[in-house]
Amino acid sequence: MTLPVRPRPSAAGRAFAATAASLLALTLLGNSMGTAARWSDAVPLETQTVSTGNLGLVLEPARTALEHTDFDPATGAVQRGTTDLTGSPDAVPALAPGDTVVVTTRAHLDLAGTNLTATLTVDPGGPAGGAVAPHVELAPAPGTASLSPGPGPSAWTVTAAQDGAVYDITVSYDVPADPSAQGTALAPGPLTVALVQN
Repeated sequence: MTLPVRPRPSAAGRAFAATAASLLALTLLGNSMGTAARWSDAVPLETQTVSTGNLGLVLEPARTALEHTDFDPATGAVQRGTTDLTGSPDAVPALAPGDTVVVTTRAHLDLAGTNLTATLTVDPGGPAGGAVAPHVELAPAPGTASLSPGPGPSAWTVTAAQDGAVYDITVSYDVPADPSAQGTALAPGPLTVALVQN
């Protein structure tokens, strides 16, 4: 038995078939099957400078004084006097109108760190909405620079430049000059001084 002879494709036909297959593959890849292009993007991440170091705050023992008005019934003289209350019980009883309780201390700052900033805050305590309104003052010791105001009341901004700086803190609790304030009792504080890194 003799098999029929099949003609073999010519070299030109094989080349045409290979070219057609390549074009078909490129067409399929170009139609959502993939792409030869590469896309990329880069955005720098912006971060704040990292600070390392330490914060330290040392308070000297607080002193408490009562500034009051004395009346001498024998002479009728009226004069302002001061009584040292340091070490006495917390409550200051029987205040008269116009009296002032003054609490003072000295703060020593220890700040070390690159680009370090912090907030020094003095909380005078005392009951909110009470008749006696506390007033806070911060004064630099001789040879110490003043501090910039901080983000809130009784707050100041400090930097590493204030390392070793010393500040005097005074909190005054003023009794209103109103006869109804006679006999007012006051428990100063709790007075809190805080140094917190920003």
